[in-house]
This record gives sequence, structure tokens and C-alpha cells, in this order.
Amino acid sequence: MKKYFLITVLLLFIVISSACSGEIIPAEDPGMTGYVMQKDNNRILVIDSKPQDFSSSGGVSEFYNAIWFSNSPDEVKIGDKVAVWFDAVAESYPGQSEAIYVEIIDSIKPGDAILTEAQALNRALEARGNGSAAALQSIYYNSDQKQWEVSLKEILSEDAA
Repeated sequence: MKKYFLITVLLLFIVISSACSGEIIPAEDPGMTGYVMQKDNNRILVIDSKPQDFSSSGGVSEFYNAIWFSNSPDEVKIGDKVAVWFDAVAESYPGQSEAIYVEIIDSIKPGDAILTEAQALNRALEARGNGSAAALQSIYYNSDQKQWEVSLKEILSEDAA
């Protein structure tokens, strides 16, 4: 009887400890997955790299969902691919919302590459400067040239369409 009591107490302690860790991982799928393209204090601008085509309804043929999320963890960096859970979004472009939970998706690093995908994107954005927001159209490692190739598209300028 004493043995079962100790096991029950130990299990209860483990459950309470894990519940009090402060980090709640949502059970449902994230509301958005994309790349962190800008960071401002505790806000991050996440832009989906998969465009939506609204041309059949008179809209643009290449629309990139973009949302500024407040309540971003400190460890998130420009260039990181993230999954974000959130509630309501203010109707603006980019949208604005508060992140409930942000998960950093592991960045790939091909065998002979010096940089990870996130580091390569970060460098491309740094070289571009702090202008208007850009979406990531493509990123891949060219093993013949031993370099990352990054293609960005302006999304907040007047000529973006």
C-alpha cells in the first residue's frame, strides 16, 4: 500500500510540475507558418512564403499573408521560420495580432554550407536594408556554387502586385 501511495504522489508531482512550467503548447494547428522578416522590440513581422492567388476574383495574383505579432519570445530572430498560434487579427496590411505561442522551426543546413537557411535569409535581409517589407519567394542552397540563393519580393511598396 505504501508503494502505491509513493507512486501516486510521484506522478502527481510530475503532472503539477509540468503544468506549472508556464509554457502552454496549443493542441490545434498553428494559425500561420512563415518567416520572420522584421523584428521591432517584442514584435515580429511574419510573412508566409506561399502566395495566394486572388486574380480570379479581381485581386492580385501573388498575395503574401503578413502579420505583425506582439508578445514574441526573445529568442526569435530575423530569418527564422516560425509557426504562430494567435486569436483575432486587426484588419490592416500587414495584419496585427498577439502571439499566443511561437514555435521556431529547425533551420536546415546542407552538408557543405557554412550558414543555415535562417542565417542566409537574415544576411539577405540585412544586405537589403530596413526598407519596406519583403516576402521570401524562394531560398535554396546551390551546392555547385556553395552559396545560398535568396529571392525576395517587395510587398508594401506601390509597385508591389
